[in-house]
Amino acid sequence: MNALLAANAVAAVASIAFALVGGVRPAALSESGTPTAGERFYGWMYATRGVPLGVAALLAPIASSGPASSLTLYAAAAAQVGDAAIGIATRKWTMIAGASLLTLIHTATAVATA
Repeated sequence: MNALLAANAVAAVASIAFALVGGVRPAALSESGTPTAGERFYGWMYATRGVPLGVAALLAPIASSGPASSLTLYAAAAAQVGDAAIGIATRKWTMIAGASLLTLIHTATAVATA
């Protein structure tokens, strides 16, 4: 269980980091030269969703186990499924792989903490 909690913590921190990068430097994730106003806007939208959800996914299984912790982790996993789908649509293989791995980790932790 401790290894799973550690993997979940690493996954949550990675998710938070990418959300912050999306907000601060959206061109780093979109691979465009100069970000447009729309990219900056959506980068901050991503960060305002990703940072709190990542923090919740990090802290929920540490704070307690049970339905609330599992629900939080399932929500984080669902967000990662969405990110993987975006990766599929844009053919960004690293995004597909990363989001899929985080989905598996959050889901496994949710099952273990239920």
